Amino acid sequence: MNPDKTWLRNQFTANFRTYNTLAVVQDEICAQLDQLLANSGPATIERALEIGAGTGFFTRRLIRRYPSAQWYINDLADEAGHYLTPILQDAQATYLWGDAESLTLPDHLDLVASASTIQWFADLPAFLHHIHKKLNASGALILSTFGPENFQEIKATTGEGLSYYDTDSFQRLLTECGFEILEWEEYIRQLTFDSPRDVLKHIRATGVNAIRPVHWTKGRLEQFETDYQNAYRTPDGQVTLTYHPMLTLVRKVDSLL
Repeated sequence: MNPDKTWLRNQFTANFRTYNTLAVVQDEICAQLDQLLANSGPATIERALEIGAGTGFFTRRLIRRYPSAQWYINDLADEAGHYLTPILQDAQATYLWGDAESLTLPDHLDLVASASTIQWFADLPAFLHHIHKKLNASGALILSTFGPENFQEIKATTGEGLSYYDTDSFQRLLTECGFEILEWEEYIRQLTFDSPRDVLKHIRATGVNAIRPVHWTKGRLEQFETDYQNAYRTPDGQVTLTYHPMLTLVRKVDSLL
């Protein structure tokens, strides 16, 4: 089942304010992506695209690193502009609102960047092939997504959640789509909360995990809390929520396609 993009847009739009203050893991990911660019990214670029800019965690760092580039900034929701415009006020930037899988994207790009977005795509292989064509020779793609242990507690308890690539399959996909992997990083990050209900509040405030609306009845919520407590309680009485970020910087290899 493909994600409901209209529902996703509405969910993220409703929670932009809390996302901007509570999405600590996503902000850490953007800092780490910026470090990958510092390690192996292009020294200078002329044209670049960011996909899924959100409230600008990665945008802020990208503009700081490449201030003279012509930027194309995409997000599913145009309400993101409220947060992005102050960041982009001194940059050469054009907004591209809408679903990046169906938009007409610019050509002749030196860099495409995306943080914590592509897990929502309906056809990631097709999108990566498309990005390959949009990049100049030796152009770079830097992105993050999540691995199969991400939100494992939620999926085990509710049966709901996204399907994620594992390391081997995602690296193979990148190679098959015409990219050479320059940098790769992945890790497990566990947050703790006072209760399962606080876990749900955190997920609602920082994004969504399901691909469609989930109806929470009183009975279902009570059963969820009981099951979650029994399975994921820590010795000090809190409960865990697992993140599994995967980050990579790759370069276009023309000879592969």
